[in-house]
Amino acid sequence: MIFTKLARIVAWLVLVGSVMRILTGLGIATEILGPYEEALRRYGGRAESSGAIIDRGVYALLVATALGTLAEIGIALARKVEGSK
Repeated sequence: MIFTKLARIVAWLVLVGSVMRILTGLGIATEILGPYEEALRRYGGRAESSGAIIDRGVYALLVATALGTLAEIGIALARKVEGSK
């Protein structure tokens, strides 16, 4: 049960990080955070474009969703097994 709870926490952390990454990519693309090239250097790390930042955020969002789903399945199974005893 400890691993399912840990997976749930990690899923939430990855979810928050991915949403922040997507918002940062959108902020750079729309130049809310400043001129494009300057904001990309400051907030983008080694990313070659704001699209790459958004792509990584979407991939992380998919991983967070999958991990969270697996954690929820594990918790539901654990409760079902405990309930049948």
